[in-house]
Amino acid sequence: MPRVASPFISTLLLVLGAAQALHGQRPAPPRLPPIPPADGPLDLRVAYPPADAQLGASDSNFIFGQTGNGSATLSINGEGVEVHPNGAWLAFLPLPGDSVATYHIVARLGADSAVLDHRVRLPRRFVPPAGVWIDRVSLEPRGNRWAEPGELIRVSLRAARGADVTLHLPGGSVLPLAPDTGSRALVDGPFNRRPPRPGEPDVSRFAGVFAATRLGAALPPVTAARVNGVMGCCATPSDSLAWITAVIGPDTAREMLPLRLTMLDPSRRSVVVLDDDTAHTGFSRGAAVGRPTPDGTFEWFFRNGTVAAISARAGDELKVQLTRQAAAWVSIADVAGTLPAGTPPPSSRVGLVRLAPGDSSVVARISLSTRLPFKVDEADRALTVHLYGGRSNLDWLQYGGTDPLVRRMSFAQPAEDETTVTFELSRPVFGYRTDWQGTDLMLTIRRAPAINRLHPLRGRIIAVDPGHPPLGAMGPTGLKEADANLGVALALRRMLERAGARVVMTRTTDTAIGLYERTTMAERAGAELLVSIHNNAFPDGVNPFENNGTSAYYFQPRAVRLAMLVEDAMVRRMGLPNLGVGRGDLALARPTWMPSLLCEGAFLMIPEQENALRTPGFQDRYARGVMEGIEAWFRETASR
Repeated sequence: MPRVASPFISTLLLVLGAAQALHGQRPAPPRLPPIPPADGPLDLRVAYPPADAQLGASDSNFIFGQTGNGSATLSINGEGVEVHPNGAWLAFLPLPGDSVATYHIVARLGADSAVLDHRVRLPRRFVPPAGVWIDRVSLEPRGNRWAEPGELIRVSLRAARGADVTLHLPGGSVLPLAPDTGSRALVDGPFNRRPPRPGEPDVSRFAGVFAATRLGAALPPVTAARVNGVMGCCATPSDSLAWITAVIGPDTAREMLPLRLTMLDPSRRSVVVLDDDTAHTGFSRGAAVGRPTPDGTFEWFFRNGTVAAISARAGDELKVQLTRQAAAWVSIADVAGTLPAGTPPPSSRVGLVRLAPGDSSVVARISLSTRLPFKVDEADRALTVHLYGGRSNLDWLQYGGTDPLVRRMSFAQPAEDETTVTFELSRPVFGYRTDWQGTDLMLTIRRAPAINRLHPLRGRIIAVDPGHPPLGAMGPTGLKEADANLGVALALRRMLERAGARVVMTRTTDTAIGLYERTTMAERAGAELLVSIHNNAFPDGVNPFENNGTSAYYFQPRAVRLAMLVEDAMVRRMGLPNLGVGRGDLALARPTWMPSLLCEGAFLMIPEQENALRTPGFQDRYARGVMEGIEAWFRETASR
C-alpha cells in the first residue's frame, strides 16, 4: 500500500517550503537517474571522433565511448579517465602539435586488457619558415569574383612579422598592405573555448583594399550556373593577375593572389527571378534566403518569383542590389531564370494598400506593378514591409471596415528607391506570411487564437517536431539523438493531449524528413505553435565538462518570451545547468506563421545525461518542462 503522510508532516513540509520561498531559497534541483551497471566482457569502442576523422580543433578535444564493463579502468595516452557504471567514458585531452593525433587507449578488467590506437587528423598548423615568407594558404580573396567599378576588394594574408608587404596590380599599381593588428580568430556559437596554448608561433596578418579591376581571363556571365576552373597553373605578372610581395632587407617572397575578377557594367545589371526550388522537388521554404554577407545569417526571405538585379558575385553567391545603399547575398542555386538583356532593375509605384478582414486573419494587399524584393520587420505590435525599388503614391490606404486587429497603417519613403508600409496592431504579433498574387504582395496577418486562461492548452493546435534523422548526435554507448528526441516528443504529445491540445507530429517513427517538410507540415495543419525537440552536441574544441546544460532557441522576435518560459521550466524539471536562451539561425525556429522554438534539453555525449535520456522518467521530465513553459506562454498570451 502507498504510504500516506500524516497531517503534521504535510503541514511541516508546507511551512518549510514557505520559509524557503520567503528567504529566496529554491528547492534543490532534481537528480539524474542512477546509471545501471554493465558487467559484460571488455568491449572497447570510440563513439566520437570517428577514426581518421578531420577534427575542427587543434589544441584540445573531447573523445568518448564505452568499455563494455563499468568496473574497468581506462587510460588515454597515460592519463586516467573515469569509467561510469555502464562502461561509458568521456575525456577532454590536449592534442599534439602534429598533423595526426593518436589516442593510445588502454582498458583493464582484472587480468584482461584491451588496447586501441585511435588516430585522427588535425587542422593544418602553420609553422613559419626561416627568413621572409608568405603563407599561400592564407591568401584571401580567392576563386572567381564579379564586381562593379568602385567596389573595394579586401585582401588579407599571413606573412613574416616586420615585412613590407605590397599588392601589385596589372598596369603597375603598387599598394601597401598594413599589419592587421585587430585581426583575431572568431569563436562561433554559445560555448566557451580555451585560449590558444602558450608558445603558439607569433604570426602577423596583413590586410588592405583595392578598387575592383579586371584580373585574369574574362569570366562567363555573372549568372552562369557553372564556372570551370579558377585560374591557370603557370601565371606570371604579365598575365593580368595580382601579386603579393613581402620584403625584409634584401630578401623577397612573392605569391600570386588566387583571384580572377571580371568587371560588371552597373548600367546593364542582370535581372533574375528568385526561387529556392529550381529543381522542382516540391519541398521548398517558399523563399530565396538573403544574407548580409555571402556566409552570413538569414535576414531576407524573398518569396519565390521575386525579381532582383545583380551587382556582384563571389563564388556561387550573388549580390542582389536592393537599393543604392542596401544589398543582400543569395545563392546562385536560387536563381530560377535570367530575364532578357536590357531588362531594367525592378521598380514600381506603390499605389494602394487594401485590407480584407477575415475570421482568422487580416490580409493586406499591396498593389505593385512588379514583384519587388522586400523584407518584413517585426516589432512587438507592428509589422513593417520594406519595398526595395518602391516609390510611394499612396493616396489610398483602405481599411476595408473597422476590424480592430490593425489599428493604423502608415507609409514612408526613407530613400528615393525604398518605400515602407507599417501596420500597427492592437495585439502583439502572433504570426504572418507573405505571398505573391500576380504582381501584388499579399501580407496575411494572423489573429491570436481565443485562449481559455484557466485551461490555456485546451483546443490549441501544437506542432511537435522530434529533431532528426538524418544526422544528429550520438552518446558514448550509442544512443542516437533521433531516438532520444522521439521519446521526449511522444511523451510531450501525451501530456499536451491530456491537457486538451491537438498535437501535430512531424514524425512518429525513425523516418528521415527534410527541414522544410517539417515546417510545411506545421503550417498546413494550422499549428498555433511549433516546438522542435533536440539534444545537444558540442563542436570540436569545446570542454564538455564546463559547457553542458539546457538551452532554448528562437529566431522571430515574438518567440523570445516563449523560449524564456520553456527554458525556465525545462531547467526546473531536469535539473541541468541553465545555458540560457539564444537567437539561433535554425530552420525549425524561422517560420513566420506561428511562434516557434527549438529546445536543446541535454547533451548526449555526457554519460550521465545519455543514460538519463534512455529512461522514460527523464524523458517525461524533459517533456513536462516544455509543456509547462508552453502552457505559461499561452496563459500570458491570453491576457495581452
